[in-house]
Amino acid sequence: MSIADAALPTGTLLQEYRLDRVLGAGAFGITYQGWDVNLKTAVAIKEYFPSDLVQREGIQVSLKPDEDAEIYQFGLDAFVSEAQVLAQFKHPNIVRVSRYFAANGTAYIVMDFEEGRSLAEVIRQEPAGLDEERLKRIFVPILEGLRSVHAKKYLHRDIKPGNIYLRQDGTSLLLDFGAARLEFGSTGQEGICALTPGYAPIEQYVEGGTQGPWSDLYAVGATLYRCVTGGTPVDAVTRMTAVQQGHADPLVAATRSSAQGRFSASFLQLIDWTLMLKQEDRPQGAGQLLERLRVTSNAEPPTTTTPPFAYTPRKAVRNHKILFAGPVGAGKSTAVSVLSDSKVVGTDRQATDMTRARKQQTTVAMDYGIMNLSDTERVHLYGTPGQERFDFMWEILQKGALGLVILIDNSRKAPLEDLKFYLDQFGGLIEKTKVVIGVNFMTVGAGPTLEDYYRFLLDGDRPNKLNPPVFEVDAREKGDMAMLIQALLYSIDPGVQDYDV
Repeated sequence: MSIADAALPTGTLLQEYRLDRVLGAGAFGITYQGWDVNLKTAVAIKEYFPSDLVQREGIQVSLKPDEDAEIYQFGLDAFVSEAQVLAQFKHPNIVRVSRYFAANGTAYIVMDFEEGRSLAEVIRQEPAGLDEERLKRIFVPILEGLRSVHAKKYLHRDIKPGNIYLRQDGTSLLLDFGAARLEFGSTGQEGICALTPGYAPIEQYVEGGTQGPWSDLYAVGATLYRCVTGGTPVDAVTRMTAVQQGHADPLVAATRSSAQGRFSASFLQLIDWTLMLKQEDRPQGAGQLLERLRVTSNAEPPTTTTPPFAYTPRKAVRNHKILFAGPVGAGKSTAVSVLSDSKVVGTDRQATDMTRARKQQTTVAMDYGIMNLSDTERVHLYGTPGQERFDFMWEILQKGALGLVILIDNSRKAPLEDLKFYLDQFGGLIEKTKVVIGVNFMTVGAGPTLEDYYRFLLDGDRPNKLNPPVFEVDAREKGDMAMLIQALLYSIDPGVQDYDV
């Protein structure tokens, strides 16, 4: 559905507000320019409209057939939370919320309307670029506003050129705190969220990543990098993968980029500081960055800085986490996709090594989906990358897992050796919980039988003998994958008989 199809028609009245035009749209909302017919002033109105979940019938918003009402309500509650949080701020460089109301089966936030254009538009429309002093005039006020946000223990988590707005007088404004996205991303996922590659730090990709002011400051640095080099930074997962493999960081430092000579060394060093992969190596609060910016501008540094805080997103109750592991091509991504009741978050990249013989794209960080067990319980499904060179993600993704599913490709040269490898690699998790094994592609070639797998697992020569459930499966069949999850849950809690998988 296009924005034109999804948006309310021009001239629609929402209480005392008339809608004049669409300003923009995203995955979770549509923003309009409106007119307050009582006060005769322009306003901006943001409508909660998660396009994957809802449809419009006239002006009414309703859930699409078979979509999850609980997820919709969770996002709606978060949308209200965004309004409540933003209403706390009376800062000249943070968009001001004046009202919230429910109507048409959804909800609306009314904000001040400002004439101007986004930083993303400025970058597109001014190919000559922005000079250093102009960038400081834009970002010092943004950091002032961000420091105010952090002081209330709230994070923006989606700073990028499109969310920085320049009024007609040149002053800057921080937009779109994306609370709905923040809540959608933390329904038991412990920090995995919808994010913008290139601008999001590594801790926003991984479960249990400790997010704080340093996370927003990475995004500030990435936005500055875009302004001075003309290119979006290499995404954090690609950077971390390269470093973990012993290669050089693929991100060209600002101090070594095409920006050399056009910007001062101290300004480029500041950008590099914010873009450090390890969060402890970055500035820990907006005050530190402001001080450095002001020193390079010969202005007085601030007398105080905001102390950092550790932010842990709120968790929903009765959520479980199950991990899928196994070699490349065993069916992990397919399994997560067929089981998930929500749109799967994937991190596929073009395969560049021997993996190309099996598949054109390969997972480099994770696959993620949500499976609803019942009205009150969910399973969060994580598929690990199959290549050993991404094994740093295996340890990260194990944290908090309820159980493990190992998928084996029976058509590979040595599937029993593959099984041994993954049992050893995830041995620590298996000791604390349970594991089930699904054998895919058993009809291809003359691989081991299920009896061979059971004998292998109970082999007296193996130091860690196991007797987990083993099933022949087709990862494309939801029933087969559901059987694996049900067997795992029964293994963990044999007394529970009411899982509706």
